[in-house]
Amino acid sequence: MRAHGITSLALVGLAVIGASQACRGREDRQTPEQLRAGLAALEKERDELRAKLGELIASDPRLAGMPEQPVRIGVPTELAREMITKTVTGFVDQVALELRNIKVKKSGKVKKVVTIGSYDLKVLINEISGKLKTGPPDVRFGGDQVALDLPVQVASGTGRATIDFVWDGKNISGAVCGDMEITQEVSGSVKPSDYKVEGSLHLTATAKQILASPKFPEVKIRITVAASEASLAEVQKILDSKEGVCGFVVDKVDIKKILLALLDKGFNVRLPTEKIKPIAIPVGIQPTMEVKGRTVNLALKVGHLKITEHMIWLGAEVAVDIGPDGGGKAPSGPKTAKPAAKKAAPVQKEPAA
Repeated sequence: MRAHGITSLALVGLAVIGASQACRGREDRQTPEQLRAGLAALEKERDELRAKLGELIASDPRLAGMPEQPVRIGVPTELAREMITKTVTGFVDQVALELRNIKVKKSGKVKKVVTIGSYDLKVLINEISGKLKTGPPDVRFGGDQVALDLPVQVASGTGRATIDFVWDGKNISGAVCGDMEITQEVSGSVKPSDYKVEGSLHLTATAKQILASPKFPEVKIRITVAASEASLAEVQKILDSKEGVCGFVVDKVDIKKILLALLDKGFNVRLPTEKIKPIAIPVGIQPTMEVKGRTVNLALKVGHLKITEHMIWLGAEVAVDIGPDGGGKAPSGPKTAKPAAKKAAPVQKEPAA
């Protein structure tokens, strides 16, 4: 009986404490007016933050010209410039220009009061090769376009040619000089020269990458060769050996002068800019997302590119493709059999007191 009384007192005490706490909770509860005032303060703070964000966007040049689509991806032009520079210069530095079997001919007559004969001077350019080198390209962004100026230098190279001079003597000279033929091979080095190649980059975009395709007009590089001193000395040696009327003939024709003028004029060779492959700039808009263990597909529609001085912008429209069950499509994968449910172990009940 005494224990039962103590238990009753304890229950009464707990009830009193609970009632006291409940009363305090009701005292701390906000009134509807206070809740409305707090909500109004949050809305005001939200509007202030929106205004501040708008000011920051307007003052940041990198954010100018953003597309209107709700999803926007910006690629800094510094990153794009670095990738374009490495690709373009790497290609040109690997190009070797070659010319083979170019034939040049000059014919004429030599007079000494009367015509004493005629000549044919043929020059066969056996081979000319030139090595290209590029400097830092000037890549400019803005106005929804990318302009590219590429300095190209013919840095080094070699050339090899064969001279064939045929003289057909006539009248009195035929008895003195007769027919004459001079054949001599000459070699030399390619003269360095600088060029400026101007073009542009055409950009196209998908949800995974931006492709920059170089567009250049037809570019021709002129290669000129300087004959070596040793080769010119060999030619002069042969010419000096001719005397009399024959000496007059070779002096009149001036084979050495014609050869130097021909080499100095140079030869055009086309730069194969069409072999520069498009440059891929990776971007990332994933077509799926995970929500509570389920895969939700995203319907993506990539918008137009916007190119500014500081950023390449890609805008996209995104819609959620929700399946009939309201949660999208479940992740696909190999199907596995579910293990059989185990039987629950019997629960032992404690004996009643």
